[in-house]
Amino acid sequence: MRTRLARSAVVLAGVFVAGTFGYRLTEGVPWWDAFYMTVLALTTVGFNSISTLSRAGQVLTVALLFGGLGLILLAATEIGRSVVEGELREVFGQVRRSRMIERVSGHEIVCGWGRMGHAVVEELRRAGRTVVVIEAKTDKIQQLKDQGIPVVAGDATSEDSLRAAGIARARGLVACLNDDAHNVYTVLTARSLNPELFIVARASEEGAETRLQRAGANRVVNPYLHGGARLAQLVVKPTVVDFLDFSLGAGKVPGLELEQVRIATSSPLVGSTLAEADLRRRCGVGVVAVQRGATLFPNPEPNLALNDGDVLVVLGIRDHLEQFESMFCVAGTGKES
Repeated sequence: MRTRLARSAVVLAGVFVAGTFGYRLTEGVPWWDAFYMTVLALTTVGFNSISTLSRAGQVLTVALLFGGLGLILLAATEIGRSVVEGELREVFGQVRRSRMIERVSGHEIVCGWGRMGHAVVEELRRAGRTVVVIEAKTDKIQQLKDQGIPVVAGDATSEDSLRAAGIARARGLVACLNDDAHNVYTVLTARSLNPELFIVARASEEGAETRLQRAGANRVVNPYLHGGARLAQLVVKPTVVDFLDFSLGAGKVPGLELEQVRIATSSPLVGSTLAEADLRRRCGVGVVAVQRGATLFPNPEPNLALNDGDVLVVLGIRDHLEQFESMFCVAGTGKES
């Protein structure tokens, strides 16, 4: 479309330049008068010319009327078609994106695409999750569209925007707007629309964590506190932090991974102890923690019996983790309690 518009603009400019030079040479009038006469000829408005035309000037006028006017009409048609096609493409693109969002389920909704939202989206996509972003700023919306990321243009605190993002079918929501008050309102609205949604919210100010949890957030993250704690841990326990980054995939290097899986009702693990399951020998994965409701069992004892709904934090390479899931009918990786 841009090439077509540029070509049309060049044609228009060329016709006016040719006409201006032509009247300047044939009639000897000033440049402005020559341009003015060109405009009169090409627009066929019928005003009197500045001076009586010579035979050469009359020939030039006829050429402009028959040739130049045709070129102008052609260029105008190209410009109009480009504009219409562009608008139609945008309309059809919006319809296609809306239909795509309507079909997704079990996805994650990210509210706000600032620096933190951008990092959240990248990490979720790297983990293979389907992401829908709610963003209000036009330039960021266009960037998301260019990257092929489903986006809802609107206010994340609005019920209409959350519904358009498929909140009723979503698995999780991340509220990472720049303002704590907007995050609180987003969490309140999201929780009212989907009571089963797993919600993570960003907090910036002291005391905002409590308000966000009361609003319905399952987890609250203060990036300043977490960032400060991480800096301290890098000084005190750099090897531990390196291992955690490696196992969580932060280094983007294939290897050991920490993953969480929920034990399904049909799983043969239900009722058995960790020693009886012997997952390290059978699948090559190790259980580093078990969460049962609000209780966490880090480094669990071998005699711990597993129940339906327990969430296991396991360590292993990707192939072994997939083998573990298929053998013991766990309810998919990445599930949150």
